[in-house]
Amino acid sequence: MLSDVDQKTYEYGMLRALGFKEGHLMTLISIQSFIFSVPGVLFGICTALILNMVFRGLIYLVSNNASGFWLTSTSIAVGVSFGLLMPLLAIYYPV
Repeated sequence: MLSDVDQKTYEYGMLRALGFKEGHLMTLISIQSFIFSVPGVLFGICTALILNMVFRGLIYLVSNNASGFWLTSTSIAVGVSFGLLMPLLAIYYPV
């Protein structure tokens, strides 16, 4: 996303020069951030769920320990919050 901001610096400057308000520009950048981050978060949670099931299954076979195969609500909340907040911070800082 930083490369996207770097590539569009000229475009954002031209929009500001043409009278595009700063608040509207930040809204545009936020929407782009969510377009990048939401699919990434969904893909990351699905990948984490699959890997969690595989590794917990292997640990169960080795240690004969019973445990749930699902992600905890805390791990999902942390993953989603970082997946949505970090792109916003990465976009707002350079701008």
